[in-house]
Amino acid sequence: MRTLALVESPAQLLNVAEWAYFDHQGGGAAVDVAVLLPLDPWSRVQLVRVGELATDSGLVITPFEVRSGTVGRIRRIGAVRRLVAQAERLVVGDLFSGMVQTLLPSAKARELVIVDDGTATTEFVRIMAEGRSLARWHQQAGSAGRGSRALDWLSAPSLQRSLFTSMDVAAPPGIRVVPNDYAWTRRRFARPTVRTGADLLGTSLAETGIVSEERYLQAVSAVVRARGVGRYMAHRKESREKLRRISAGTGVMVLRPDLPLELMAAQGPVGHTLLTFPSTVAHTLPIVLRGTGVQVEICEVHESWFTSHTTPHAADFLRAMTESAKVRHGLPSMRPDFGQGPGFTAGATAPG
Repeated sequence: MRTLALVESPAQLLNVAEWAYFDHQGGGAAVDVAVLLPLDPWSRVQLVRVGELATDSGLVITPFEVRSGTVGRIRRIGAVRRLVAQAERLVVGDLFSGMVQTLLPSAKARELVIVDDGTATTEFVRIMAEGRSLARWHQQAGSAGRGSRALDWLSAPSLQRSLFTSMDVAAPPGIRVVPNDYAWTRRRFARPTVRTGADLLGTSLAETGIVSEERYLQAVSAVVRARGVGRYMAHRKESREKLRRISAGTGVMVLRPDLPLELMAAQGPVGHTLLTFPSTVAHTLPIVLRGTGVQVEICEVHESWFTSHTTPHAADFLRAMTESAKVRHGLPSMRPDFGQGPGFTAGATAPG
Protein backbone atom coordinates (compact mmCIF):
# COMPACT_ATOMS: atom_id res chain seq x y z
CA MET A 1 0.00 0.00 0.00
CA ARG A 2 1.42 3.40 -0.99
CA THR A 3 1.74 5.31 2.28
CA LEU A 4 2.50 9.00 2.67
CA ALA A 5 3.04 10.81 5.98
CA LEU A 6 2.69 14.57 6.35
CA VAL A 7 4.67 16.02 9.25
CA GLU A 8 5.58 19.55 10.33
CA SER A 9 7.35 19.15 13.67
CA PRO A 10 10.02 16.96 15.32
CA ALA A 11 7.42 15.36 17.62
CA GLN A 12 5.27 14.41 14.63
CA LEU A 13 8.25 12.84 12.86
CA LEU A 14 9.07 10.86 16.01
CA ASN A 15 5.49 9.62 16.20
CA VAL A 16 5.53 8.59 12.54
CA ALA A 17 8.71 6.60 13.28
CA GLU A 18 6.91 4.95 16.21
CA TRP A 19 3.88 4.13 14.04
CA ALA A 20 6.09 2.77 11.23
CA TYR A 21 7.88 0.51 13.73
CA PHE A 22 4.51 -0.73 14.98
CA ASP A 23 3.25 -1.23 11.41
CA HIS A 24 6.40 -3.11 10.37
CA GLN A 25 5.74 -5.70 13.05
CA GLY A 26 2.71 -6.59 10.95
CA GLY A 27 4.68 -6.62 7.71
CA GLY A 28 4.16 -3.00 6.71
CA ALA A 29 6.12 -1.48 3.81
CA ALA A 30 8.37 1.59 3.74
CA VAL A 31 6.70 4.93 4.45
CA ASP A 32 7.30 8.07 2.37
CA VAL A 33 7.44 11.13 4.62
CA ALA A 34 6.86 14.65 3.30
CA VAL A 35 8.30 17.04 5.86
CA LEU A 36 6.52 20.39 5.45
CA LEU A 37 9.38 22.44 6.84
CA PRO A 38 8.49 25.04 9.49
CA LEU A 39 10.12 28.46 9.57
CA ASP A 40 11.26 28.10 13.20
CA PRO A 41 15.02 27.37 13.03
CA TRP A 42 15.21 25.18 16.13
CA SER A 43 12.34 23.01 14.92
CA ARG A 44 14.31 22.49 11.71
CA VAL A 45 17.39 21.45 13.68
CA GLN A 46 15.39 18.88 15.62
CA LEU A 47 13.73 17.56 12.45
CA VAL A 48 17.14 16.84 10.96
CA ARG A 49 18.30 15.07 14.12
CA VAL A 50 15.15 12.92 14.40
CA GLY A 51 15.51 12.03 10.73
CA GLU A 52 19.09 10.87 11.34
CA LEU A 53 17.96 8.62 14.20
CA ALA A 54 14.99 7.25 12.23
CA THR A 55 17.00 5.86 9.31
CA ASP A 56 16.38 2.31 10.59
CA SER A 57 12.61 2.72 10.89
CA GLY A 58 11.63 2.33 7.23
CA LEU A 59 11.05 6.03 6.60
CA VAL A 60 11.96 7.69 3.29
CA ILE A 61 12.12 11.36 4.28
CA THR A 62 11.85 14.25 1.82
CA PRO A 63 11.83 17.87 3.04
CA PHE A 64 9.66 20.46 1.28
CA GLU A 65 10.12 24.23 1.65
CA VAL A 66 6.43 25.11 1.56
CA ARG A 67 6.56 28.24 3.70
CA SER A 68 9.24 30.35 2.01
CA GLY A 69 9.63 31.86 -1.45
CA THR A 70 6.87 32.80 -3.89
CA VAL A 71 6.78 30.98 -7.24
CA GLY A 72 8.95 28.18 -5.91
CA ARG A 73 6.72 27.79 -2.87
CA ILE A 74 3.64 27.30 -5.05
CA ARG A 75 5.47 24.69 -7.11
CA ARG A 76 6.56 22.77 -4.02
CA ILE A 77 3.04 22.80 -2.55
CA GLY A 78 1.82 21.44 -5.89
CA ALA A 79 4.38 18.63 -5.69
CA VAL A 80 3.15 17.63 -2.22
CA ARG A 81 -0.46 17.85 -3.39
CA ARG A 82 0.30 15.33 -6.15
CA LEU A 83 1.86 12.98 -3.58
CA VAL A 84 -1.26 13.30 -1.43
CA ALA A 85 -3.47 12.46 -4.41
CA GLN A 86 -1.41 9.33 -5.18
CA ALA A 87 -1.34 7.96 -1.62
CA GLU A 88 -3.51 4.98 -0.72
CA ARG A 89 -2.93 5.60 2.98
CA LEU A 90 -2.24 8.95 4.64
CA VAL A 91 -0.47 9.35 7.98
CA VAL A 92 -1.05 12.83 9.39
CA GLY A 93 0.60 14.44 12.38
CA ASP A 94 -1.62 17.52 12.77
CA LEU A 95 -5.12 17.85 11.35
CA PHE A 96 -5.34 21.38 12.79
CA SER A 97 -2.55 22.60 10.51
CA GLY A 98 -3.66 25.10 7.87
CA MET A 99 -1.14 23.62 5.43
CA VAL A 100 -2.45 20.08 5.97
CA GLN A 101 -6.03 21.28 5.62
CA THR A 102 -5.07 22.90 2.31
CA LEU A 103 -3.69 19.59 1.04
CA LEU A 104 -6.41 17.19 2.22
CA PRO A 105 -9.03 18.03 -0.47
CA SER A 106 -6.64 16.40 -2.99
CA ALA A 107 -6.65 13.10 -1.04
CA LYS A 108 -8.08 9.91 -2.51
CA ALA A 109 -6.71 7.63 0.23
CA ARG A 110 -8.84 4.78 1.55
CA GLU A 111 -7.15 4.89 4.95
CA LEU A 112 -6.13 7.68 7.34
CA VAL A 113 -3.83 7.26 10.34
CA ILE A 114 -3.63 10.17 12.78
CA VAL A 115 -0.43 9.96 14.81
CA ASP A 116 -0.16 11.27 18.35
CA ASP A 117 0.58 14.97 18.69
CA GLY A 118 -0.28 15.24 22.36
CA THR A 119 -2.76 17.96 23.23
CA ALA A 120 -3.88 18.17 19.59
CA THR A 121 -4.90 14.52 19.75
CA THR A 122 -6.99 15.02 22.88
CA GLU A 123 -8.73 18.01 21.36
CA PHE A 124 -9.36 16.17 18.07
CA VAL A 125 -11.17 13.40 19.98
CA ARG A 126 -13.37 16.00 21.69
CA ILE A 127 -14.15 17.68 18.37
CA MET A 128 -15.14 14.40 16.71
CA ALA A 129 -17.35 13.48 19.67
CA GLU A 130 -19.01 16.91 19.89
CA GLY A 131 -19.17 17.78 16.18
CA ARG A 132 -17.23 21.04 16.55
CA SER A 133 -14.97 22.70 13.96
CA LEU A 134 -11.24 21.99 13.71
CA ALA A 135 -9.62 24.63 15.93
CA ARG A 136 -6.70 24.22 18.33
CA TRP A 137 -7.52 23.95 22.02
CA HIS A 138 -6.06 27.37 22.85
CA GLN A 139 -7.82 29.18 19.98
CA GLN A 140 -11.39 30.18 19.31
CA ALA A 141 -13.25 27.91 16.89
CA GLY A 142 -13.33 29.40 13.42
CA SER A 143 -16.08 29.57 10.86
CA ALA A 144 -16.47 27.50 7.70
CA GLY A 145 -13.33 27.16 5.61
CA ARG A 146 -10.37 24.81 5.30
CA GLY A 147 -11.15 23.16 8.64
CA SER A 148 -14.72 22.39 7.62
CA ARG A 149 -13.62 20.91 4.29
CA ALA A 150 -10.99 18.78 6.03
CA LEU A 151 -13.56 17.60 8.57
CA ASP A 152 -15.94 16.68 5.75
CA TRP A 153 -13.23 14.55 4.10
CA LEU A 154 -12.15 12.70 7.23
CA SER A 155 -15.79 12.09 8.21
CA ALA A 156 -16.55 10.22 4.96
CA PRO A 157 -18.07 6.77 5.77
CA SER A 158 -15.80 5.04 3.22
CA LEU A 159 -12.60 6.22 4.94
CA GLN A 160 -10.91 3.75 7.31
CA ARG A 161 -9.57 5.77 10.24
CA SER A 162 -7.28 5.04 13.16
CA LEU A 163 -5.63 7.10 15.87
CA PHE A 164 -2.13 6.07 16.98
CA THR A 165 -1.65 7.76 20.33
CA SER A 166 0.00 7.61 23.73
CA MET A 167 -2.83 9.68 25.21
CA ASP A 168 -5.57 8.02 27.26
CA VAL A 169 -8.59 8.77 25.07
CA ALA A 170 -11.87 7.05 24.27
CA ALA A 171 -12.32 6.05 20.65
CA PRO A 172 -14.54 8.52 18.76
CA PRO A 173 -17.28 7.00 16.58
CA GLY A 174 -15.77 5.25 13.57
CA ILE A 175 -12.13 5.64 14.66
CA ARG A 176 -9.95 2.83 15.99
CA VAL A 177 -7.49 3.79 18.74
CA VAL A 178 -4.06 2.09 18.65
CA PRO A 179 -1.78 2.63 21.70
CA ASN A 180 1.63 4.20 21.11
CA ASP A 181 3.91 2.84 23.83
CA TYR A 182 7.10 4.31 22.33
CA ALA A 183 8.43 0.86 21.49
CA TRP A 184 10.86 2.16 18.86
CA THR A 185 12.34 4.76 21.22
CA ARG A 186 12.67 2.30 24.11
CA ARG A 187 14.28 -0.30 21.83
CA ARG A 188 16.76 2.18 20.37
CA PHE A 189 17.80 3.62 23.75
CA ALA A 190 17.75 0.79 26.26
CA ARG A 191 18.39 2.91 29.35
CA PRO A 192 19.26 6.59 29.83
CA THR A 193 22.25 7.94 31.69
CA VAL A 194 20.77 9.38 34.91
CA ARG A 195 22.46 12.24 36.73
CA THR A 196 21.86 13.53 40.23
CA GLY A 197 19.58 16.50 40.72
CA ALA A 198 16.47 17.75 38.97
CA ASP A 199 15.85 19.08 35.47
CA LEU A 200 13.07 21.55 34.68
CA LEU A 201 11.43 21.15 31.27
CA GLY A 202 10.43 24.35 29.51
CA THR A 203 7.09 25.07 27.88
CA SER A 204 5.74 27.40 25.19
CA LEU A 205 2.64 28.37 27.21
CA ALA A 206 3.86 31.98 27.32
CA GLU A 207 4.67 32.04 23.60
CA THR A 208 1.16 30.82 22.73
CA GLY A 209 -0.39 33.50 24.92
CA ILE A 210 -1.91 31.16 27.50
CA VAL A 211 0.06 32.39 30.52
CA SER A 212 1.77 35.66 31.32
CA GLU A 213 5.49 35.57 30.63
CA GLU A 214 6.22 37.42 33.87
CA ARG A 215 4.21 34.93 35.91
CA TYR A 216 5.94 32.07 34.12
CA LEU A 217 9.38 33.50 34.89
CA GLN A 218 8.43 33.94 38.55
CA ALA A 219 7.28 30.31 38.68
CA VAL A 220 10.49 29.06 37.08
CA SER A 221 12.52 31.00 39.64
CA ALA A 222 10.46 29.56 42.51
CA VAL A 223 10.79 25.98 41.24
CA VAL A 224 14.54 26.35 40.76
CA ARG A 225 14.93 27.58 44.34
CA ALA A 226 12.59 25.04 45.91
CA ARG A 227 13.92 21.97 44.13
CA GLY A 228 17.56 22.76 43.47
CA VAL A 229 17.12 22.55 39.71
CA GLY A 230 20.44 22.30 37.87
CA ARG A 231 19.28 22.46 34.25
CA TYR A 232 16.43 24.06 32.31
CA MET A 233 15.65 22.13 29.12
CA ALA A 234 14.11 24.65 26.76
CA HIS A 235 11.10 24.00 24.55
CA ARG A 236 11.99 24.48 20.88
CA LYS A 237 9.57 27.43 20.57
CA GLU A 238 10.80 29.42 23.57
CA SER A 239 12.25 32.80 22.65
CA ARG A 240 15.93 33.57 22.98
CA GLU A 241 15.21 36.63 25.17
CA LYS A 242 13.01 34.64 27.56
CA LEU A 243 15.71 31.99 27.96
CA ARG A 244 18.30 34.72 28.56
CA ARG A 245 16.13 36.10 31.37
CA ILE A 246 15.75 32.63 32.92
CA SER A 247 19.51 32.11 32.90
CA ALA A 248 20.29 35.56 34.30
CA GLY A 249 17.52 35.49 36.90
CA THR A 250 18.08 32.00 38.30
CA GLY A 251 21.66 31.03 37.47
CA VAL A 252 20.37 27.72 36.14
CA MET A 253 22.04 26.15 33.10
CA VAL A 254 19.72 26.63 30.11
CA LEU A 255 20.02 24.01 27.38
CA ARG A 256 18.34 23.82 23.98
CA PRO A 257 18.02 20.07 23.23
CA ASP A 258 18.53 19.19 19.57
CA LEU A 259 15.95 16.39 19.94
CA PRO A 260 12.36 16.20 21.22
CA LEU A 261 12.31 15.75 24.99
CA GLU A 262 11.17 12.13 24.66
CA LEU A 263 14.35 11.21 22.75
CA MET A 264 16.56 13.43 24.90
CA ALA A 265 15.27 11.77 28.07
CA ALA A 266 15.49 8.28 26.60
CA GLN A 267 19.23 8.55 25.97
CA GLY A 268 20.22 11.00 28.72
CA PRO A 269 21.96 12.33 30.58
CA VAL A 270 18.79 13.22 32.44
CA GLY A 271 18.08 14.29 36.02
CA HIS A 272 16.64 11.73 38.41
CA THR A 273 13.61 14.06 38.68
CA LEU A 274 12.02 15.76 35.68
CA LEU A 275 9.80 18.71 36.56
CA THR A 276 7.36 19.86 33.90
CA PHE A 277 4.60 22.40 33.57
CA PRO A 278 1.38 20.99 32.06
CA SER A 279 2.23 19.73 28.58
CA THR A 280 2.28 16.66 26.42
CA VAL A 281 5.47 15.35 28.05
CA ALA A 282 3.59 14.81 31.32
CA HIS A 283 1.86 11.99 29.41
CA THR A 284 4.68 10.75 27.15
CA LEU A 285 7.73 10.76 29.45
CA PRO A 286 6.27 8.34 32.04
CA ILE A 287 5.87 5.86 29.15
CA VAL A 288 9.30 6.47 27.63
CA LEU A 289 11.03 6.29 31.04
CA ARG A 290 9.07 3.35 32.43
CA GLY A 291 11.33 1.18 34.59
CA THR A 292 14.29 3.60 34.59
CA GLY A 293 13.75 5.08 38.06
CA VAL A 294 13.40 8.62 36.72
CA GLN A 295 10.51 10.50 38.39
CA VAL A 296 8.30 12.90 36.41
CA GLU A 297 6.55 15.60 38.43
CA ILE A 298 4.07 18.31 37.39
CA CYS A 299 4.34 21.98 38.30
CA GLU A 300 0.72 23.11 38.20
CA VAL A 301 -0.41 26.37 36.62
CA HIS A 302 -2.48 28.76 38.74
CA GLU A 303 -5.42 30.51 37.08
CA SER A 304 -3.95 33.92 37.93
CA TRP A 305 -1.20 33.23 35.39
CA PHE A 306 -3.68 33.22 32.49
CA THR A 307 -3.68 36.18 30.12
CA SER A 308 -6.70 38.14 28.93
CA HIS A 309 -6.53 36.12 25.69
CA THR A 310 -6.94 32.76 27.44
CA THR A 311 -10.36 31.32 26.65
CA PRO A 312 -12.36 29.41 29.29
CA HIS A 313 -12.08 26.35 27.05
CA ALA A 314 -8.27 26.64 27.01
CA ALA A 315 -8.14 26.99 30.80
CA ASP A 316 -10.41 23.98 31.31
CA PHE A 317 -8.44 21.95 28.80
CA LEU A 318 -5.14 22.69 30.55
CA ARG A 319 -6.56 21.67 33.92
CA ALA A 320 -7.97 18.46 32.44
CA MET A 321 -4.59 17.59 30.88
CA THR A 322 -2.92 18.07 34.26
CA GLU A 323 -5.39 15.96 36.22
CA SER A 324 -5.41 13.15 33.66
CA ALA A 325 -1.60 12.91 33.75
CA LYS A 326 -1.61 12.80 37.55
CA VAL A 327 -4.30 10.12 37.73
CA ARG A 328 -3.13 7.99 34.82
CA HIS A 329 0.57 7.89 35.71
CA GLY A 330 0.38 8.60 39.45
CA LEU A 331 2.50 11.72 39.08
CA PRO A 332 3.16 13.90 42.11
CA SER A 333 2.75 17.64 41.67
CA MET A 334 3.88 20.99 42.97
CA ARG A 335 1.13 23.53 43.59
CA PRO A 336 1.41 27.32 43.67
CA ASP A 337 1.21 28.99 47.06
CA PHE A 338 0.01 32.48 46.29
CA GLY A 339 -0.44 33.22 49.95
CA GLN A 340 3.34 33.48 50.07
CA GLY A 341 3.62 35.34 46.76
CA PRO A 342 3.80 34.05 43.19
CA GLY A 343 5.71 30.86 43.85
CA PHE A 344 5.36 27.18 44.62
CA THR A 345 5.22 25.20 47.81
CA ALA A 346 8.52 23.54 48.49
CA GLY A 347 7.15 20.03 48.84
CA ALA A 348 5.43 17.73 46.40
CA THR A 349 1.79 16.83 46.82
CA ALA A 350 0.33 13.50 45.87
CA PRO A 351 -2.19 13.40 43.03
CA GLY A 352 -5.86 13.38 43.89
